[in-house]
Amino acid sequence: MPQEKENILVTIVIVSVFLVLVGAFLLLLLFVFLRRQRKNKQEKEEMKNRFEQTLLKTQLEIQEQTFKYISQEIHDNIGQVLSLVRLNLNTLGENANGEKVEATDELLGKAIKDLRDLSHNLQNNRLHDIGIIESLRQLLFSLEKSGRYQTRFIASDHFYIVDANNDIILYRMIQEIINNIIKHANARTIDVKIDSLPDLTTVTIGDDGIGFNTSVLKESRTGIGLQNIANRARMINASVDIKSTPGSGTVITLLIRSKQIPV
Repeated sequence: MPQEKENILVTIVIVSVFLVLVGAFLLLLLFVFLRRQRKNKQEKEEMKNRFEQTLLKTQLEIQEQTFKYISQEIHDNIGQVLSLVRLNLNTLGENANGEKVEATDELLGKAIKDLRDLSHNLQNNRLHDIGIIESLRQLLFSLEKSGRYQTRFIASDHFYIVDANNDIILYRMIQEIINNIIKHANARTIDVKIDSLPDLTTVTIGDDGIGFNTSVLKESRTGIGLQNIANRARMINASVDIKSTPGSGTVITLLIRSKQIPV
């Protein structure tokens, strides 16, 4: 009888150990499965992000090439034609109406200047030549000349960028924000501040306009052209923070991780 009880206990122990081992094995399989599933999900997310970045960069390259083509066409064709028309007007005989010719000449001169400014704005090489700081300074100066806005611009002595092309993307983002202010904010003052350190660049754009409800913006996932800003931000590893209250203006902050490449 004691022997039988001992055998039963041994059997119970063996079965218990077996069940524990089976349970441990199943837990191990579950752990491996979940880990592999997380890894696959992470790889899919990385592939998706890489695809989106590649797609966005391709779209931007196409856009910039289009701008370059338009710029060259305006400069080489339309600008030259208008210059010839102006030259012809200046060589008219004495019988022509002088006042009318002078007014026409002034209009043509303005058209040539406007086309030249548009050509320069569309040509990214100009941004590379004078740098993003000077480009922004000229942009705000143009707004000042309109008489509708007061602008303030503060910038660090150096501007650190991720690479030589990302300044274009950042400039387009700031342009988009300022365009949104012009279209929607009903503002009188626009402030731009750039604080650039070797590892982080902070760009702050503020206005004293009507503002808007940011919670509604987050819920609807739409807004005043902010999708383009978000898309470009992903391309340069930047984050976008929007603070706004109806009646109290808007402040948009861009944070860009950067390397030590001062320009």
